[in-house]
Amino acid sequence: MLLKDIMSKLSIVEVSSLYPHEQTIEVNLKRLQEAMFNLGQLVDPLVTDRKTGVVLDGNHRLAVLKNIEIPNAVVQPVDYSDDSIGLGTWLPVSQNHLSEGDFERIGEKTEPVDFEAGKKAVDSLQAIFMMVRDSNGKKQCTLVSPDSYDLVSMTEKQKSLISSLSNIPFEYYSDDRMDIQLNKGRTVLFRRSYKKDEVVKEALAGRPFPPKSTRHTIPDRIIRLNMRLGWLLEDKDAAYSLLEEMLKHRVYAGNVRRYPEPVIVIY
Repeated sequence: MLLKDIMSKLSIVEVSSLYPHEQTIEVNLKRLQEAMFNLGQLVDPLVTDRKTGVVLDGNHRLAVLKNIEIPNAVVQPVDYSDDSIGLGTWLPVSQNHLSEGDFERIGEKTEPVDFEAGKKAVDSLQAIFMMVRDSNGKKQCTLVSPDSYDLVSMTEKQKSLISSLSNIPFEYYSDDRMDIQLNKGRTVLFRRSYKKDEVVKEALAGRPFPPKSTRHTIPDRIIRLNMRLGWLLEDKDAAYSLLEEMLKHRVYAGNVRRYPEPVIVIY
């Protein structure tokens, strides 16, 4: 990949011009801030919507930059309306046998349902979650807190329910791997995926979603950029020139690779 191709995908922008779309997780934020201090680098650029400045990936990195008063950020602006950019969600998954009783004990109603009807209810904001587990190869489904909601009330209710079930450990898996988790005997809380216009609207309104609400798939995402934090203290033009000079050496040394296949990154 040529230097000009890489640089055409990157920009230096003011941190104050960016809008987070998800809240941060305190422990993760603390760890990341410590790591960025120790490295002295912004490892990965933030991925942003070119039109609005909404951060699609890198909400924790944005928070760290604000905390340590770095005025600029390296971003990879994208056309969020492009169909190649996917938007899904992360599903709360319990390895224990989560049951209707767990919700009823905290005062929430449940209602048995078949999968397609339940999915329709969740997608149309008529329930907060659909609890799904495997029963002899068939999906056993239960609506959780069936009612009518708007986007904001649904989001707050989801967050409240997960918090109220603090005695039950949840892990989060991408929505496209739900059947794999069910086959392992785990219980999945299926939930509605947000839409792109909802992500932008809520971010610009200063109402970021809870952590792990969205899962963006972004083609040709740039990682391992390793931009020095000190360079981001310079004005934007100077920072861009420093970025270009750094990448020139790395490109010409053959230290750039595009992976066409899915990869697993261990941080």
